[in-house]
Amino acid sequence: MPIARDQILITIDGVKDLIGSGVDFRCRYELVGFTDDGKPRYQCVYLREREPEAVLVSTRFGPYGPEARLFNIWPGLFKHHHEFGDGRNLCFGSDYTIALSTPGGGDGVPSGRKHKNN
Repeated sequence: MPIARDQILITIDGVKDLIGSGVDFRCRYELVGFTDDGKPRYQCVYLREREPEAVLVSTRFGPYGPEARLFNIWPGLFKHHHEFGDGRNLCFGSDYTIALSTPGGGDGVPSGRKHKNN
């Protein structure tokens, strides 16, 4: 799936830097298709205030340049969100779309994960 022109790229190392810097961010997971055996595949997009959306890409670029890093639900997406997500709960719809909600519920829009510098 091509990356939109209004999006920037971010690698796992970039996400680690983002977390280490203490910058507030949110993430979302977009359903981008299905595997040959019908399993949904997702890409991760990171959002920061006043910054373009950043699509998570593989650290190694292929022959045609960077490609979005794709996740299956289990264990990939769960593991990634636990380690590098914004702290919100993953909620799956019957059409395999993912919504994120604040831990413990709540009716406000979450501000995202706040990281403390080590």
